[in-house]
Amino acid sequence: METATTPLLPLQRYRLFESHDMDEARESVARVFCPHGLVMLRPRTELDACHHSARLHRNVSLNYVQYGPGVQIDPGYLQDFYLLQIPLRGGADIRCGAQHVDATPRLASLPSPTEPLSMRWADDSPHLIVRLARPALLSRLEALLQAPVNQPLVFNLGVPLDNPALSPLVHFIDYLRLTLDAGNALQAGGPLAEHAEEYLMSCLLMSAGHNHSRALAGDTRRNLLPRVVRRAQEYMAAHADQPLSLADICGEVGCSARALQLAFRQHAGQGPMEFLRELRLDRVRAELQASPGTGVREVAQKYGFLHLGHFAAQYRVRFGERPSETTARRV
Repeated sequence: METATTPLLPLQRYRLFESHDMDEARESVARVFCPHGLVMLRPRTELDACHHSARLHRNVSLNYVQYGPGVQIDPGYLQDFYLLQIPLRGGADIRCGAQHVDATPRLASLPSPTEPLSMRWADDSPHLIVRLARPALLSRLEALLQAPVNQPLVFNLGVPLDNPALSPLVHFIDYLRLTLDAGNALQAGGPLAEHAEEYLMSCLLMSAGHNHSRALAGDTRRNLLPRVVRRAQEYMAAHADQPLSLADICGEVGCSARALQLAFRQHAGQGPMEFLRELRLDRVRAELQASPGTGVREVAQKYGFLHLGHFAAQYRVRFGERPSETTARRV
């Protein structure tokens, strides 16, 4: 029985099972992932398995998996999904195709479904696992490249979480886990969850190494004209009250995500999504000033700010006052 001092496990409100039985654990985990072999590394030790799984929208889920004692896991080919596996403690020996890594809390693993996978999890090595549907990730890659992908997407197996380039991805996964643990609107699969999936996939593709990384960054060497930035800004201004992803903007202006980001940095001094956030904050402020009968929550949500605490903090940084202070001055 849990007590007030018992720490909650990650994603505990999304618990699928707890078991000391090897067959039950294997079958239960297979329902979310895929059939696999599961063997204790030290026979006659007691399994302490559990699996928590929270789906964001359609294509991404966050999972907490533990076995207790060390285990050998042999999924073979994952086929239709990718796994970003982050040991929270301990470590794991991961082999996928010709690649091999010793995963730790600072070095995650990212096996690809077109390569055979075999894993040995050490004792007391619970993992936070992000499951990403393969078709959706390939579609996101094509949207960012603005070109068809003809070769399988294969990631570098090791993902160094302390690499500064990966900080946005690491922090966003942590934010999602904390948000899901708090039980807010992400679990409903609404617009915020859909946007979170798109951002997570884009962030992974642009920050983790894979065999399409060079193509994704390829036209950063081109000298893009400021008109590309202007077209993107005009598109964002016309659709500020609609869900917009980086891939949507790239599709409108006809260049890759990396190229658009570089163009914005060179010609606007900020990234495209920073510009969009500030544009939306400006729109919120204008409506709060012009519409005495409109509430802050209503206007903020209209422009995609669903977390009111974060919105209020961003608003204060940009305008030097709280939204409530803006509304208090309305005539």
